[in-house]
Amino acid sequence: MSTVEILGTAQDAGVPHLGCRCESCAAAREDPRRARYASAIRLEDAGRYLFDATPDVRFQTVDVPDGVFLTHAHLGHLTGLSYFGRESVDADELPVYATSGLGDVIRDNEPLRSLVRERNVELRAVADGDPVALETTSVTPIRVDHRESLPTGTLAYRLDGPNRSLLYVSDVDALTARVESLIRDVDVALVDGTFWSADEIGRVEAVPHPTVRSSMATLADVDTEVRFTHLNHTNPLVDPASDARERLESAGFRVAARGDVVEL
Repeated sequence: MSTVEILGTAQDAGVPHLGCRCESCAAAREDPRRARYASAIRLEDAGRYLFDATPDVRFQTVDVPDGVFLTHAHLGHLTGLSYFGRESVDADELPVYATSGLGDVIRDNEPLRSLVRERNVELRAVADGDPVALETTSVTPIRVDHRESLPTGTLAYRLDGPNRSLLYVSDVDALTARVESLIRDVDVALVDGTFWSADEIGRVEAVPHPTVRSSMATLADVDTEVRFTHLNHTNPLVDPASDARERLESAGFRVAARGDVVEL
């Protein structure tokens, strides 16, 4: 049996968020148990595979994994790769699965370039829809639309274990019919829950994500177990005692929690 452990559930910059003194961030500074690490998961079967290399990776895993699957080139999903370099653990040809475009960014730009030069990582290109066969689990990268600072492509991942399936789609611009279909076709889905509503920040148009409220309406009749992840520090779901959390759970959805384990 393979399992997936949730290692982080926050938007790229985590909770507390640098420069913010809101109630959630202040509470997280006062009580580290209220802090949230950036969104990431770990697949364990005969090996251990990390999905997203976050700035919080040193808190999220102890040992060097057997491989890292990257979703895209944003802060919370890529920059933790540096911790596998010489200044930290000095990994030995750690397999890193990414789009060819993201591989080029890592290969051609410092400081990530040094990881390739020093053979800390071994880049392995993956393509939309082409599964990677692991020991007991098949991992299929799926291209999704997401705002990109660099034209590298953004991936969701479908994990098919011996008995169950899971979709990890931490970042997406909109819950399109295609993405909805991907969610409906698995047993468990970890879904982009960055914002509860569109009025949380003044520049929401510049950072498009489906709101949790709209996703709840779209997915109201799904059989899939949906857990929302990648929560921004402004999202009231960060507070377990919020009215938003009560509404979400009453509707049959959940907020992903660090330490949760899903059996596949």
